[in-house]
Amino acid sequence: MFGQVFFPSGCGLRLGGVASVACLLLLTTCTGDPGEQLQSGQVLAWGGSDGRWVGPVTPVDMNCGQQTTGLMSIGSSTFGFDPFQSAEVLQGNIGPSGNLRGEVVRSVPGNRSIGMSFLGRVQHSEGVESIVGTLTSGRCHWSVTLRRG
Repeated sequence: MFGQVFFPSGCGLRLGGVASVACLLLLTTCTGDPGEQLQSGQVLAWGGSDGRWVGPVTPVDMNCGQQTTGLMSIGSSTFGFDPFQSAEVLQGNIGPSGNLRGEVVRSVPGNRSIGMSFLGRVQHSEGVESIVGTLTSGRCHWSVTLRRG
């Protein structure tokens, strides 16, 4: 009795058929997995430059080691940059114009310290974002080019 007041006897069947057809159309029009991009491991550029960046760290000067792969993680106006695969991590800030500046200073025996600094910039060229910069420590310089990773 209660169901007949709100849902007349033939209406429930027609509504169920319409819902079934709508679901069938929705499922057949989706090609591929809609969550595939989110599960691919790619970092999507939803938060500006926030996210993970990876790329070559190439020595510019002689006797400064071999090329390595650097990894940078960017959060809200700060970053951490690991240029030598976990040997040292630089902490830094990102300016409003996209300039990155970071450094780390480590004490060594003999009351001395060794510093490493990174100066870079977020660049947009032909629809591709990259971070280009220079890493410096003592007499050595490295060229850095990072892309979303």
